[in-house]
Amino acid sequence: MASKTLLTADELEKMPDDDSVQIELDEGELITMRPAGAEHGDSETDIIVIIGSYVRKHRLGRLYPGDTGFRLSPDIVRVPDVALVRQNRLPLVRRKGFIDGPPDLAVEIFSPSDSVRQLMRKVKQYFAAGCHTVWIVYPEAKEVQILEAARTDRLHTGDEMIEAPELLPGFSARISEFFE
Repeated sequence: MASKTLLTADELEKMPDDDSVQIELDEGELITMRPAGAEHGDSETDIIVIIGSYVRKHRLGRLYPGDTGFRLSPDIVRVPDVALVRQNRLPLVRRKGFIDGPPDLAVEIFSPSDSVRQLMRKVKQYFAAGCHTVWIVYPEAKEVQILEAARTDRLHTGDEMIEAPELLPGFSARISEFFE
């Protein structure tokens, strides 16, 4: 039986960049993901615009798009679709390579090709590394599931407001805005 070749985050970081696929590292194992569809891209763009302008205006941190790697451990690198790093952590962010540590807010947009089991594994890894909040966005159902490290779990739909008072003080948006 052949054994798998496992990599570290440092080894992944040194690999040649291949823009044709997105790669994550899960306990040393390379995970490749196919490109997302239009619905996914539409939601990602809407979320970045809605949250990004608020974060920038209030100097709350920095928003990263879905091609930024976060080193959660020496053998785990995850790439959330949208990620927020709070202002107080920005001085710790290296300008080259993966960001050390988790985002404060990780947004994962569920695609038809996603496995719920694999997505929940990512969520657990984010929290184990110190992430504060994960939003799972379901474009087809037009819902957002909000999971917090404090073990809260809420589902919001339609015209309900989404807020994140600890991460984005004063921010609120209608869930429907993420799917326009």
